[in-house]
Amino acid sequence: MLNVRDDFPVLKRLINDKPIVYLDSACMSLKPRQVVEAMNEYYIQYPACGGRSIHRLGEEASHAYEASREKFARFLNAAEPEECIWTRNATESLNIVAASVKLPKDAKLVTTTLEHHSGSLPFVERAKRDNLEIEIVEAKPDGTFDLEDWKNAIDNRTKLVSVVHSSNVTGTVAPLKEIVEIAHDKGALVMADDAQYAPHHPLDVQDFDVDFSAISVHKMCGPSGMGVLYGKLELLKEMDMFLVGGDTVADVRYEKGKIVPEYLPPPEKFEAGLQNYAGAIGAGAAAEYLQSLGMREIEKHERALLAQAIKELQGMDEVTIFGGDNIDIKTGLVAFLVSSVETAHDVATFLNESRNVMVRSGAHCVHPFHYQHGILPSKGTNRASFYLYNNQEDVDVFIQAMRELIEASS
Repeated sequence: MLNVRDDFPVLKRLINDKPIVYLDSACMSLKPRQVVEAMNEYYIQYPACGGRSIHRLGEEASHAYEASREKFARFLNAAEPEECIWTRNATESLNIVAASVKLPKDAKLVTTTLEHHSGSLPFVERAKRDNLEIEIVEAKPDGTFDLEDWKNAIDNRTKLVSVVHSSNVTGTVAPLKEIVEIAHDKGALVMADDAQYAPHHPLDVQDFDVDFSAISVHKMCGPSGMGVLYGKLELLKEMDMFLVGGDTVADVRYEKGKIVPEYLPPPEKFEAGLQNYAGAIGAGAAAEYLQSLGMREIEKHERALLAQAIKELQGMDEVTIFGGDNIDIKTGLVAFLVSSVETAHDVATFLNESRNVMVRSGAHCVHPFHYQHGILPSKGTNRASFYLYNNQEDVDVFIQAMRELIEASS
């Protein structure tokens, strides 16, 4: 088991004389001091503009900014650092691909009922904008997919597939390699939503052969307001511009009354305007921190905690686990319903107020999957998510609080 809690200062905090049991990392992970210190170094030592100013502070900012891109490329095993684009979050990464990939007029898009809204709506809007067909692959109640459904959905007209690699509701991991192979055989590109996968499992983009990957850094021990778009370099070069302005151009000529821009190649092509230099530096530090621990060790640690939590929850008659219990194909989270409590928000409120157990409640920005299985978003589900800083005591306190909730509501 990992022993890293000292790296996370907030875990020393007491609320009402009780420690924090933070089980909401699938929404936002806590930040280790190593990441905070790296960002503070920028603000204290060289808080200047990277990529523009040639003085010493500007050069130091530029160097740290690009060094962080290289760190993230190593984390993903990208072929080139230029394949990693800094964005604000996975949502922006997904929108860039949905809006900017060039598609023929008769193109077909494919996505699923298990997508976070950020993984489906940009593609729904692209289909609406260009009058394209979009087909939806339905996930099973346990959050898994039938590969035959993918083979039936992806045909020769399919040009772009958006699939969540690890669900933020069920925690189930999609068979991405197989989906990519099916798509590539038909000439389609694959956009993987790796916001939940990247923080918890080894992610080798070359091994998966995925065309694009979207990552939210705030879920992997990094700062908020930072994301990464991975894309194969030749595809990024072919894509349309998403935003234009400062830092995207090599030159802007004025000829015969016309403004004529000459745009830079990726990654600058997609990084318009003044960048979040501290955020990028923090993202690189987060990637380095996770790699130092070992992604396989993180995966093993989480699954041990998850297995114990699921075992205990299964022993409670009032609790229904939403999305299956096979931990071998799950990221470290469990979603559940409590029959004796009216809404998921009531469950979360009780856990928080009684023992500082912090879980997520609601429909988790995945309304279609809830509707598909007869759960109104207003009732929602609860989600307890484990990460590298959680321990057995956290599981014990969570389970004890659940028992107290059930006793109080029965």
